[in-house]
Amino acid sequence: MNNCIICNNQFQKLNEYVYECNQCKFLKSNLKPGFGREIEGISEVRKNNFKSIIKKIKSIETKNIKILEIGSGNGFFIEECNKAEIDITGSEADEEQLGLLRKKYNKIIQLSLPFDVSTNNLNNTFDYIIFNDVFEHLESLELVLSQLKSILNDEGKIVLNLPSSDGLIFKTSNLLRKIGITNFYDRLWQKGLSSPHLSYFNSHNLSKFLCKNGYKQIYASSLITVSRNKNFERLNSTIKNKLICHFFSYLLFLFYYFQKVFPKDIIFHIYKKI
Repeated sequence: MNNCIICNNQFQKLNEYVYECNQCKFLKSNLKPGFGREIEGISEVRKNNFKSIIKKIKSIETKNIKILEIGSGNGFFIEECNKAEIDITGSEADEEQLGLLRKKYNKIIQLSLPFDVSTNNLNNTFDYIIFNDVFEHLESLELVLSQLKSILNDEGKIVLNLPSSDGLIFKTSNLLRKIGITNFYDRLWQKGLSSPHLSYFNSHNLSKFLCKNGYKQIYASSLITVSRNKNFERLNSTIKNKLICHFFSYLLFLFYYFQKVFPKDIIFHIYKKI
């Protein structure tokens, strides 16, 4: 295991697949990367969060902008951008998902990160590059951030929407892991699914990492974690015991109304290329 990509300190092993930096608390897994399907039951949360992201971008910009979304999945963000009359290019690495997106939307490209520099023809193309629950699935993050500078214009910005290791849900699942209940912790890492998480940041170490790699933070906030509906489907995608799923889906329903006062589970940051 190499030293931390943020502060260069050593990792300590937490379990068979997760390592934590002793200094900045960055978390890294040794799970195998891949392409994945959308998790069931989160479409309502994602669409509400996408509307919040677009609203913030439009409050920053007074001109027409061009956006590239990395890993467009089912195309929910593309759909919301189209409603807001924003010039959006979607992308996917997975051939099957790419084909499905191209049947529904215009301007869809195939893109894997890190990309092959020799085949890149997107130089200085975009005002914004958006990662919606994708950044934490990627390898070679330092190389990715370096490459993105070549396809952002001079005033280009990166938007990151990703889970936080400082959030209430993650901290609760980690506490349960320590007493031997691992299902929820494994679920947050998406262990056993086709595209597991390779990293977990918190707001502080994420900012430090982006600044280290040539980006300046211009906005920091959070997004909602759960919706009122479809929490059973969300949990049942990895936890097959229906009684447990019903119990925890009820807790998530209650959490929906109190999440604003608890430690936030989804980071929403915007960074400017420098």
